[in-house]
Amino acid sequence: MSGNDLARHADRLARLRSVWPEVTSAEVRDARPTAYRSAVIGALLLMLAVPTSWLSIWLFLDASFLSPGWLDSVRGLLMVVLPFGAICLGIAAVTLLLTPTGVRRAIALQGFAREVGLRFASDGPHVPPVGLYFAEGALAAPADSRARLEAQRDHFSKSMFRSRYSLYMPTSGPRPRLQIAFAAYLGGKNSPRVPRANFRFLRLQLSRRLPHLVTVARRNGSTRAMLPGSTQLSLEGDFDRHFTLYVPPGYERDALELFTPDVMACLIDHGKNWDIEIVEDQLIVVSSRVGARADRSEVTALLHFADLFGAEIGHQAATYSDPRAQRPRTQVAAGGRRLLRRSEGWIWAAVCGLAALCFAFPFVLMWFIEGSAP
Repeated sequence: MSGNDLARHADRLARLRSVWPEVTSAEVRDARPTAYRSAVIGALLLMLAVPTSWLSIWLFLDASFLSPGWLDSVRGLLMVVLPFGAICLGIAAVTLLLTPTGVRRAIALQGFAREVGLRFASDGPHVPPVGLYFAEGALAAPADSRARLEAQRDHFSKSMFRSRYSLYMPTSGPRPRLQIAFAAYLGGKNSPRVPRANFRFLRLQLSRRLPHLVTVARRNGSTRAMLPGSTQLSLEGDFDRHFTLYVPPGYERDALELFTPDVMACLIDHGKNWDIEIVEDQLIVVSSRVGARADRSEVTALLHFADLFGAEIGHQAATYSDPRAQRPRTQVAAGGRRLLRRSEGWIWAAVCGLAALCFAFPFVLMWFIEGSAP
């Protein structure tokens, strides 16, 4: 990328950040008069949670020589009630202390959305479980278009993520063309595994379905651990210093067709700190910077990246075709729709094998000793 292009992109990003509103305390009070009052109550609860925690620790240490005799009769009850009470007080305190911050974030994001022509929702549109980051699990993408639409409707009704502080560009369809928001995982222990439970994301609608591709920033090892069955593709230049690219087996040439030098340069210059997934007709960018102080820099950077990378990958998508598919210009063959995940079957097999070994060891040892006796 030339120096003039870099300067132009920097100016565009600077303009986006210049319209980010500065929210005053008076605006927070006007939006929610009880915000700072809640923070004061939270501080008082935190002051109460600290001695409660110390008292519960003291009881667990069994410091009977320092406690009065009557305390022994209720020690068991207090050892249950006090830790639980300290946890509840701590959670309530933190929630109330963060009330002004939440109000301030909502005001700033709503003002920024108004400036750039987007909409804002405190509870944003649901994110369907499609792709690696949004807990798709072992679901396969239907080839038939009617079945695909029915599956998408079902996906929206079974979303496993809560979307907060959402900026979005609405469309006539069931999902927005562009969305920047926070995602919080709602799944339980039996739900599909996800690389991250809380993150900031960008979701962008592409012009057509593409093979499932994931570029993982080098610092993010949690995602790499879930994709050992997929092919790691090495690309030219400095790309491999910043990213690991995963492609479905047999789709290496397709990835090279989509990840041209211009696309790679855009990723390195503007997206090297993020994980990026292309799944079906969606581009998903995942950021680990979720703190309030990062809102201005991260939201504007993601919106800027959506303009740049969306144009670059959109240009490649317009000419892409999959010769393995029945309709190469609009479809992706079954082998390219999803990356291969790590199977958890071997983990359960190893656990069962270890349990069986532990159970059988005493009997084997006794048999060995009896057989060795004279």
